[in-house]
This record gives sequence, structure tokens and C-alpha cells, in this order.
Amino acid sequence: MTSLMQSIRQLGPQEKLQLVEDLWDMVEAESVPPMSDELHAELQRRLAWSQAHPDSGASMQDIAGKLGVRL
Repeated sequence: MTSLMQSIRQLGPQEKLQLVEDLWDMVEAESVPPMSDELHAELQRRLAWSQAHPDSGASMQDIAGKLGVRL
């Protein structure tokens, strides 16, 4: 693993970011279980509700502010 890390350290910033993206895609493809029909239906229901009520809810900025975090 040491020689691998040495090789990674020699990469430029953009190459490192691309490596991270590629690794993430590989991990995601291998480890994310398929979405259940129930979950898919619930997400569709929530999407439809949010589209029917565009002025309801809070923005991510509002939520982050209330939590005291920055986006």
C-alpha cells in the first residue's frame, strides 16, 4: 500500500479528484442495495407533494442556519 500512496501523492489536484470520483463510483456500484418498491413509492409521493406545494417547507440555507452550520 505504501507504493500506492506514493503514486497517489505524485498526482496533481485534478487527478486526485478524478481518482476519488472513480473510486466512489466503484464503491457505490458494489455496495448500494437496490431501492425497494415501497421506498420508491414514498419518494415519488414526497416529490409530488413538494411540487404541488412549492411555497411550503424550508430552504437548505434556512435549515443550515437554524442548525448553525454553513453550506
